[in-house]
Amino acid sequence: MKKSISIIALSWAILFAQPGMKNQAVRAIRLENLKQNYLGETIRFLGAGSISVQGTLLDVTENSFIISEHGTPVPHTHANVDVIFIDPNFNDMLMVFGLGILGGAAGYLGIIIGHPDPDANMKGVISSLGAGLAGLVGFRAFYKPIKIDISGKTRE
Repeated sequence: MKKSISIIALSWAILFAQPGMKNQAVRAIRLENLKQNYLGETIRFLGAGSISVQGTLLDVTENSFIISEHGTPVPHTHANVDVIFIDPNFNDMLMVFGLGILGGAAGYLGIIIGHPDPDANMKGVISSLGAGLAGLVGFRAFYKPIKIDISGKTRE
């Protein structure tokens, strides 16, 4: 008896759940998190009329973003904006270069340890391959824009 009641209750919850709910409270929380975490960062988004907007985030109000465009604060409404992108900065590029250098050093040490008497050409080729591959992995991992969803959707 208890098992059948549990199965009925579970199926009832699954059938009448709201999987794609859009909630204003969730949107307000995401906007507040955007304000706390990314103030002063360069952001970009598609504004009204599918116009790309890019600038430094100065403030997030209840109805708009205040963005510095060419040194002038400009408000943009965020009513129809669902996604914001934070572009990578100089620190991210330094991380990519650091991984490339680390990969080159690992390739050099690997060829010295793994091969009894490597010649200069082999050291150069393996070091270059290690630096190139590590730089590529670092570029793919760290040098990409951060996508921030500010819509009120709780599930896709």
